[in-house]
Amino acid sequence: MKQMKNKLIAGAALASLAFGLVACGDDSSSSALAAGDDTELSSSSNDDASSSSVKAESSSSVAKEESSSSAEEVSSSSAEDVVTAVVFGSDYKTGELRWVINGKKLSEKSIAFIQDSKVIANGSDLYVLERMGADNITKLNPKELEEKVEKAVVWQIPLDDGANPTDVAFSGENAWVALQNADSLVRISTKDGKISKSIKTTDFAYEGETSPYVADIELNDGKLYVLMQRYMLDPATWATTYPKGLLAIYDASTGDLKDTVQLLKKNPTAMTFFDGSLYVASQGEYNAAYGTDADEERGIEKVNLAEKKSELIVSGKTLGGGIYAFAAEHGIAYAAIYKSYGDVPLAKIDLAAKTASTVEGIADAEGSLAVKGGVVYVGDRSSGAEKVFVVKDGKASAVETVEGALAPYSITLL
Repeated sequence: MKQMKNKLIAGAALASLAFGLVACGDDSSSSALAAGDDTELSSSSNDDASSSSVKAESSSSVAKEESSSSAEEVSSSSAEDVVTAVVFGSDYKTGELRWVINGKKLSEKSIAFIQDSKVIANGSDLYVLERMGADNITKLNPKELEEKVEKAVVWQIPLDDGANPTDVAFSGENAWVALQNADSLVRISTKDGKISKSIKTTDFAYEGETSPYVADIELNDGKLYVLMQRYMLDPATWATTYPKGLLAIYDASTGDLKDTVQLLKKNPTAMTFFDGSLYVASQGEYNAAYGTDADEERGIEKVNLAEKKSELIVSGKTLGGGIYAFAAEHGIAYAAIYKSYGDVPLAKIDLAAKTASTVEGIADAEGSLAVKGGVVYVGDRSSGAEKVFVVKDGKASAVETVEGALAPYSITLL
């Protein structure tokens, strides 16, 4: 039984790598398909988590006891040292959390998490989503990372086996979490992680699937926007069928479904709001060589939410391929353009002008993107030269790495 579970976990991890299931959304402050009026709303407690607790202990070095988050002040190793970014590294077998000090150097210290994890910052708080095989959410205090390391954990909650948390959107003292393989959205408290509401998304799944495969969620003007890839995966051959992506819109307070919008392109990866409009980035289908083509079947579409229509404003032909990862701030977007495995340059896009240019010096931007205050952090997974870059004023400079650090996989800025 254990061997079977390990095979399933390995298969899920392979699918995540092969088909871009890791949502790489905006880390900055980020005809209709009817679902029916009887979309299930239910409360989930997760109080009984004996099996999940064992699972979580085996997948992470983080202590499961609720660590103290008292008002005790913690002095940093140096008054000048500031954690500016957090980097999760992975070799697809093991994973580790490290942090960037003063925007210049990767930390010597690290915390172990499962190899498929995502880091997300919310103000001065840090969250780690451990995905398939661990299924946990961990909150940490990033100001305590350098001195306390694992003891910087504020809380950790185990989710149901196979829940696969993929993204988080924050609203005051609450947060919505997309559980990709549990085909649901759950609302949690940022104080203690307790779940207060659950929404099933099964009705949006494509033919024969149970999950609509949520890629990104964003909160805007009291509404929760949920971006769905809705692909169908053949477990025997790994062949994937991609319908056009779908956007579902919920009331962020009640969880009630408000509307859906059919998107233009397939395999959407992330979205951002700018100047009253929603912009969705898509990777599109893979070609026979397992790359993406420079054509009109992918790119960035601008969604008119009032009319439930969208138009392609920057195509894959302009970009050189499909968008694997996407982050934006104030109308300036950065995209990892997936041409083929290992050939993933970084593009800078002006959403208003609908223009794009290449940022020199980055070869494989599959290791995540994050932007804040005009500064971009990029994970370059180039074989033998894995490192984190900081892009400022159009120039990329490498963060000083440490021996043994794993290739960047997810990045968030503080």
